[in-house]
Amino acid sequence: MSALFRFVEVRCEPSGHPYSFTLDAGETRLLQLADKTAKDAMIELAIGAAPCGDGSIEIVQGDRRRSKDAAAVGKFAERRRHSEAVPTIWQPLHESRAGRVGWVAANGGLISNLKVWENVTLPLWYHAQRDPFETERSVMHWLGVLGLQPDEFAAFMAAAPYSLDSRQRKLAGLVRALVQMPRVLVVDAVLFEDIKAPVAQGWMAALEAYAAQGRAVLVMADKAMTLPWRKIE
Repeated sequence: MSALFRFVEVRCEPSGHPYSFTLDAGETRLLQLADKTAKDAMIELAIGAAPCGDGSIEIVQGDRRRSKDAAAVGKFAERRRHSEAVPTIWQPLHESRAGRVGWVAANGGLISNLKVWENVTLPLWYHAQRDPFETERSVMHWLGVLGLQPDEFAAFMAAAPYSLDSRQRKLAGLVRALVQMPRVLVVDAVLFEDIKAPVAQGWMAALEAYAAQGRAVLVMADKAMTLPWRKIE
């Protein structure tokens, strides 16, 4: 496993408990905070929306996977690369490229005057310039993984947020985060509240599958919850 994201003596308030831990690629972990105020503050720090007053949050610099160009080098350089450890170079989160850490809001976080399809795809087209065909394929993939039936895709994506129930709004927010493919995904654990067990289990499995692609997932809660992931102490 390779280190990807780390907290170093991070406090969400001056008197709070300092957190130091590292997330490896492939991991999904749970961080439980004292209350909602502390959880919301820690989420802001983890996604880079607020600066750390105490400690630092860092992400591995660059993409450590081999590029196509690297794959084309000569056999001697190739042998040397495999025989040497790749150094871990950490970068402060606020200095890293935008979009490397994403998040799933408690209740979807949708923009009310945009349809689900626009909520999900516009961030990709504006910020990542993602190919529309690839975007559609990714959306369809994750909708299926998250338990929506194919004959429900079109109506769901064309819906306005006000017409959705709480579960559907959460689903839309989860899909939006997954298709953006951040290296680290921060999830508010309220996502799983008031969700039927089979559906919640499917969403949990989807997050684990996402992490298994060489990414990491950090779930934050403000109370004890029955979740399958190892708790950060």
